[in-house]
Amino acid sequence: MQKGDILEAQASKYFHRECVPALVSSLILRSKNLGQIDIAYLERDHKKTWVLKIVETKSSVYPSRSQMMRLRRTQDYLSRLLEMAAILEVKFCKKVDQTLDF
Repeated sequence: MQKGDILEAQASKYFHRECVPALVSSLILRSKNLGQIDIAYLERDHKKTWVLKIVETKSSVYPSRSQMMRLRRTQDYLSRLLEMAAILEVKFCKKVDQTLDF
């Protein structure tokens, strides 16, 4: 397993343990030429309204411009589909750590 895959698995475990997970089909996203996402979960904002959080995990390089454009289109699509705000975050992790905490 590559470092990026391990980091994504650790981050996924954390967010899905602490938040309400959201499953998004990569097949549907690909069929619409949208960016595939690493992690998605639901969280309540300060107004107690549900918000979809989309997390892209990275171990080194910031996402390319084209990847960010695809991810932004994904964010927009899911926001319209679910009729709720969606927030895209990029999380950087420098090393694999079993105690990884975001």
